[in-house]
Amino acid sequence: MKKRLSTHLPAVSPSLSSWIIVILSLCFVNSYDGDFVFDDAEAIVKNNDVRDTPLWEIFKNDFWGTKLSHNQSHKSYRPLTILSFRLHFWLRQDLISQDYHIVNIVLHSMVCLLTFLVYNVFLGPEGRNISFYATALFAVHPIHTEAVSGIVGRAELLCTLFIWLSVLSYNHAIYAKHLLRRWAAMFGCAVCVTIAMLCKETGITAIGICAMYDIVIVNRIYPIDVINSLLCKNSDKCFNNLVKYKVIILRLVALLLVAIMLLSLRLSIMGFSTPKFLPVDNPTSFMDNILLRTLNYNYIYCLNTWLLICPIWLCFDWSMGCVPLITGYDHRIFTIVIFWLMFGAIITYTFIPRKDKTSRYITMGLTILIIPFLPASNVFFNVGFVLAERILYIPSAGYCLLVVIGLQKFSTQFSLPKTSLLAYAMLIMLLFARSWVRSNQWRNEKLLFQSALDVCPLNAKVHYNIAKNAADAGNIILAKLEYQEALRLNPKYVQAMNNLGNLLKDNGQLPEAVNLFKQAITLQEDFATVWMNLGIVQSTLKQYEESEASYFTALQHQPVYPACYYNLGVLYLERKQYDKALKAWVKAAKQKPTHKQVWTNMILLLDDLNMTEKALKTANEALKFIPNHASVYFNIANILGKKGRFEEAEIQFKLAMSKNPTDPMIYANLGVLYHRWNKLNAAEEMYKKALQLKTDLQSARENLQRLYSLKASIK
Repeated sequence: MKKRLSTHLPAVSPSLSSWIIVILSLCFVNSYDGDFVFDDAEAIVKNNDVRDTPLWEIFKNDFWGTKLSHNQSHKSYRPLTILSFRLHFWLRQDLISQDYHIVNIVLHSMVCLLTFLVYNVFLGPEGRNISFYATALFAVHPIHTEAVSGIVGRAELLCTLFIWLSVLSYNHAIYAKHLLRRWAAMFGCAVCVTIAMLCKETGITAIGICAMYDIVIVNRIYPIDVINSLLCKNSDKCFNNLVKYKVIILRLVALLLVAIMLLSLRLSIMGFSTPKFLPVDNPTSFMDNILLRTLNYNYIYCLNTWLLICPIWLCFDWSMGCVPLITGYDHRIFTIVIFWLMFGAIITYTFIPRKDKTSRYITMGLTILIIPFLPASNVFFNVGFVLAERILYIPSAGYCLLVVIGLQKFSTQFSLPKTSLLAYAMLIMLLFARSWVRSNQWRNEKLLFQSALDVCPLNAKVHYNIAKNAADAGNIILAKLEYQEALRLNPKYVQAMNNLGNLLKDNGQLPEAVNLFKQAITLQEDFATVWMNLGIVQSTLKQYEESEASYFTALQHQPVYPACYYNLGVLYLERKQYDKALKAWVKAAKQKPTHKQVWTNMILLLDDLNMTEKALKTANEALKFIPNHASVYFNIANILGKKGRFEEAEIQFKLAMSKNPTDPMIYANLGVLYHRWNKLNAAEEMYKKALQLKTDLQSARENLQRLYSLKASIK
């Protein structure tokens, strides 16, 4: 019988352990009723894949709803995460942020329970206490806030869940007694890895974790053994070693084949091309000096490690000045030296020719810490961020395991079990409190962006988002000041130029807006949105030829751009080029069938051109895509009324009322219909209702006076 590992930490029963872990994992419940914040807007609220895109099309788009073949695609392929968002919308027929937050919290609890099971698999029965204390630490770690309280963090949660399921399946494949069960479990492992990768790219690292588990824990092959095998000069001995490990080699080959197939699939989906990022996204990767680039990457590793150790400074974004580049002699170089001395000591410990449980446990902790972090390390390819807290969700499981192993070693070495337990309890309470506070900051954008100022006051993106939030709230003065501050910190911030230009345009400062748009284009020539906004301002300034050229340039860079086609149609309307206006709006409607203003403009223009039958046909076509839009029924009613088809027009007016009962124009125009229809009492009632909704509606007031005059003349 195996001797139980002495941890000097009080044992906790398995059933109670699970309940404690679940309760601790609720430290993020503070965000359950939060809004859609930051990246949630692009990935969910504005993403048609979450609403009405055909299901098969989702598998052709990236996480943000952009075609993977598009030049501006980030190539982040997570269709199963998008499908989970789509399920929410399908069930509720609406985007209700609370639903998404609650599911994220539940998923985190599930991941924590699976983490406990995985730790138990890695450490065995003798390490059950270490598993519990490490999982409890994982459950409350504040570094998880972005993954749990930010809805787009669902990708991390689902990915981790299926990575752990793949590990459990692989464990079953190792110990299953029947061959069929072994291969079924192995197939299940491959399926779970595939699902994990389709939730987030990091999922493929599950193969590395499974392989290390098989090597280090199951077969007890230590790093020193691998080195000795590589240095083996006796061919017969080397061959005997291969025969001895024949079964493990077969399993590892199977894992390798799965990895090759999944990587090939992933690369083919990307079109064997890598995403294009800007220097502001990851400035280190654009440094020419390889030594300085390496130093900066290593400093970022230090920061990631520090966030795991001391998660006080947490920020939704770490780009644009948040982490200044090391460009020469810098005291931060000493931080890198200290980091590698400490980290190197831990790695060296695993290579010391001692074969004990602790060495194996540390190796597995390092495996979970390092392997899932590799895709974000810039080692194999450049990533589009400096530092992202959510990518530490899985690596933190390795960190938590290493911390508890270290605590156990400390307790054993110095015989201070009570001190160790007290320190651990205090750590749990502090981290729980920090997670509770931090999750509250993720409840809305105002709190989130303001909290970032304390951590990264020199981050231009923080000021940009504060400005964007202020503009949405109608605080134009603050928005302008913050956009200007963002540009002061980063003079090449084209998104800030574009948004500030829009504010100036809306404020009537058209020449200033044009200058900003042209400056942004100089910095990023393929920025289609800026070209379109420049075209809008040029059209307002009556510079029609320049405006048309700007719109065409925008469409050249972004062919699927319904907003641009809409504005191009407006330009042609102003120039009385009605055929061109209709063609532009038809293209806009094809690209975005739910574009309400496009349909309304087409109906009105066709009616003005006396093409009433075509206008009615267009209106009925619009109702297939926007059946709840009152304006379509309203326009149909007006057309029918002018044609003298009063009964049909009345039905359409009432349908418009049912869709928008507070629009005074519907009642006023229905009053006109009744007036012409000689239903004077009904007309009077409609005019009065219109005036109740809008007392200064002049048309309804004048028509009501005419009605009274008509009634008086009849008497």
